[in-house]
Amino acid sequence: MRIMDRRQLLGLAAGLPLIAAAPTDPSDVRMAQFQSRGRDRPILVMEPTTRGGPMSGAAVMLLHGSGGLRSSFIAFHPEAVRYAAMGYLVTMPNYFSDARDAQQSDDTDWWARAVADAAAWTASQAGVQPGRLGALGYSRGGYLAAEVAVRETDIAAVVGVASAGNVPARQIVRKPPVLLIHADGDPVIPPRRTRQWAQTLRGAGVPVETIELDSNRHEFDAAQWTGIFDTADGFFRRTLAVSAG
Repeated sequence: MRIMDRRQLLGLAAGLPLIAAAPTDPSDVRMAQFQSRGRDRPILVMEPTTRGGPMSGAAVMLLHGSGGLRSSFIAFHPEAVRYAAMGYLVTMPNYFSDARDAQQSDDTDWWARAVADAAAWTASQAGVQPGRLGALGYSRGGYLAAEVAVRETDIAAVVGVASAGNVPARQIVRKPPVLLIHADGDPVIPPRRTRQWAQTLRGAGVPVETIELDSNRHEFDAAQWTGIFDTADGFFRRTLAVSAG
């Protein structure tokens, strides 16, 4: 693993050209690699910064949207800093990575495999206790977080933000609790799709909570992201409690 400077992190970790510096300092982020489909894929790691914090032993994997890790990192990073201070290990896999057959393909099975492999890698990290891996995904990442969690992996709790899902009830074999947070006027993922996904999950016996935000946008500003991560933290504290392991 290595620590990267701001421009290296935002450019190389996302597998995309260098861009302007983010409004936050990512010097506390390490870039590591996980294996998927026989190749090394990039994953960003933030170690817990507080020993004995309330969520020590838990890990949360943050999954970017269709804009890629470079886009979501700017929103995720300040919230990940707060999570690390609570004791979480935080990872941000680039499930698109730098492979042409990933980012430029609609083969979502490719992406799901990468997310499942990143989840296994995260769960295997030192200090992460069994049964205490959560996933929070935005947009496409929210789809993948839930779809992978109900079919495979040890993801024990899922927060899907501005997302839905496409797994039929007959393929849902795992039942981790799921929280769906979405805007009531989302123009990209219509609210009816999120509600239909919640209904499918409930029908398969998956515990589901839903929260509708008063907004007509698919994206969120910094204050909204803080509220979303606060809500997700409360959810993870209940679902990733020590007793869950």
